Amino acid sequence: MLAKRQRDGQAVHDLNDLFFFTAVVEQAGFSAAARVLNLPKSSISRHVGRLEARLGVRLLERSTRKLRVTEVGRAYYSRCRAILADLETADRDVTEHRSRPAGIIRVSCPTGIAQYGLAHIVPGFMARYPLVRVQILATNRLIDLIEDKVDVAIRARTRLKDEALTMRKLGTGHLIFVASPNFVASHAIPPDPAKCADLPFLSMLEETARPSWKVHGPDGQTQIVVFDPVLWTSDFTVLLEAACSGTGIALLPAQVVKRALNERRLVRILPEWHSETVTIHLVFMTKRGLTSAVRVFINHLAGQFKVVWEERH
Repeated sequence: MLAKRQRDGQAVHDLNDLFFFTAVVEQAGFSAAARVLNLPKSSISRHVGRLEARLGVRLLERSTRKLRVTEVGRAYYSRCRAILADLETADRDVTEHRSRPAGIIRVSCPTGIAQYGLAHIVPGFMARYPLVRVQILATNRLIDLIEDKVDVAIRARTRLKDEALTMRKLGTGHLIFVASPNFVASHAIPPDPAKCADLPFLSMLEETARPSWKVHGPDGQTQIVVFDPVLWTSDFTVLLEAACSGTGIALLPAQVVKRALNERRLVRILPEWHSETVTIHLVFMTKRGLTSAVRVFINHLAGQFKVVWEERH
């Protein structure tokens, strides 16, 4: 309870005083109000007395057998009832908001996962929760949830950092080497990836510095493949189409190239070699205080991602 006190020169009102006063008026007595509220009569009397003392007026005239609301008490009761009704409406609005997810969700995601994951998940989510609006920031830049005002970030990494964030694993995967059948027919591809550096490569890394990949092979072998790309972009669709057209070798997630492999537009090269395990996970600040919209989005994404990412493509 908020007792009467001074703050910056003004009295702080105790809404409990107003609540108990209205209960006494509506129940036509202290004893009846105490029974309805299941509280001692003395507690209710103390609150009403404190309210009258703060206002400096008598709101109720008491006798051993009868209680009468004064003229100023009736006017004050009307205002109190309106205030408490507004509070009840506010509480109900919050409850409805929690039960009916609504509002804007800001989601950051690597471009490739946005294209081949979220693109197939978000429409179904929005159909299920029509009051929720979703903003997707498709970027390979590492997002700071606080500075960038992001509710949920999807990250794909080979090593997890010790972060003060809550994580939820979505899945894992590997990057594999692929090229078009025509490319394979016209280029001699050695079985050792380190000897492929002179071949034309496609890179999903945005930086223009000479890229390299750490790959794992048979018998626990590990190699660093350094190459000069002929094309680099974070757009997986561009890389996929370029690989299918014979522009060069691509190292892409197995889930992204699955359909093209099944359709024979691509073939896997260096089949015994692949990247380190990539973990895809959600990160958000905390489970406590999440809006209902963010909470249902996290649950929906966690439930749908594996099906879409690993089985649909």
